Formats: sequence, C-alpha cells, structure tokens
Amino acid sequence: MAKTEHGSKNAFNISNPARYRCQIFHYHRKLSRLYLSVYQGQRQQPAFYLLFADVAYIEAPMSWLGAAFDIATRDECIALMLDLGLVGEAIHRFPDAYASITDYARLYRVNSVHSEIRIIAGSGAILQRIPSEIR
Repeated sequence: MAKTEHGSKNAFNISNPARYRCQIFHYHRKLSRLYLSVYQGQRQQPAFYLLFADVAYIEAPMSWLGAAFDIATRDECIALMLDLGLVGEAIHRFPDAYASITDYARLYRVNSVHSEIRIIAGSGAILQRIPSEIR
C-alpha cells in the first residue's frame, strides 16, 4: 500500500528503488491521470506500473533512473503550488482558503541522477497492469 503522509520516504515501499527505471507511459488529460511503466534493470517488460491521479503538475523527462518516490512536506508542496500559480497568495493570510486543493495535493519527488522529478497529484498507486483501454 502506498504511503500518503507528507514527508514520507519511499512512498511506494519499493525494495531497492535505485535498481528501477521509470518511463512515462500515458497521460490521460481529461482524467488527469499519469501512468508510469517501471522496469527493473535492463528488462524490456515492466515490473509494474505507477498511477498518479488528480495530477496538477509534472516535471520530468520521458524516462529516468530510480523509483525512490518521496512525498514532500506540506509546506514544500504549497510553496511549489504558489510558485506555479496553482494557489494564490491569499493562502498566507487565510490558510484554509485553498483547503480543497492543499488538503489532498501531494508533491511526489525522485532525485534521479540527472534531474529531480516532481509530480503534484492527489494520490499514487502501484498497478500490476494498466487498464486495457490505455494500451
């Protein structure tokens, strides 16, 4: 089961996450869902998939090494949402002004070899297979 708490390390409880590589498989724009294929080593078939739902932001190359997704602190998530314009400055005066967004948003991060991957989403889950309509 995936962790959901802000500040969580290895959010998907993946053993040896450095041995995996991730690749963007599909983004369903109407549903705001991001599917990643996750491969172990140089294998050609995915070991599993990751699904991020209610995606608000993606900063990632098409593929990268490492699957050690952490969930940033709530303050880090809000700071990025402010920088991106996803929430407004009113959040400083009225902390609950954007509660419908900030209570559910999580900033998932991976520090890959060449870049930091950042995904703001409502949730993340491991899937053994993707829905047939996505293939």
